[in-house]
Amino acid sequence: MGECMKVEIIDKSSFSIFINRNYLKSIDFSVKEEVVAVVKDIIMKLRKRLNLHGFYKIKVFVHDKVGLFLDVVQLEDLDFSNALDLRVLVYFNEDIFFETENYFVIQDFSDIRYKDNKFYCSIPKDCDVKKLYEISEFGRFLYGEEVLSLLKNASFL
Repeated sequence: MGECMKVEIIDKSSFSIFINRNYLKSIDFSVKEEVVAVVKDIIMKLRKRLNLHGFYKIKVFVHDKVGLFLDVVQLEDLDFSNALDLRVLVYFNEDIFFETENYFVIQDFSDIRYKDNKFYCSIPKDCDVKKLYEISEFGRFLYGEEVLSLLKNASFL
């Protein structure tokens, strides 16, 4: 989590991006317009590197202490190779979880769950960022559809 940004390419038309809160210190995460503007700016900067063109839907999951989690999906491939259109949806107050194979990494957190030989904990809004930095290398963050699946199928510890 010490890195500013992490891009994970899922397939040809979708990818996810994590943007560390430290990279966006000047942005007020409670103001939707600021979040949308910074997301569009970052996508435009990544445009050539990721070979982006067409129409994309971007779901942005906001965690004030951790950063922004983006799900980017291409909805339509436009005929013009240099055309890019973005629809940005911002989700505030969504659950963010941390997944790890080692229980002792998250034992100090509350709301711990277990599923398929992995442990999960909810990342509270008032979390200790220093603690998150310490554990982030031992797992990954979950948000969006993955959290919904987890909440349906995981058991509490």
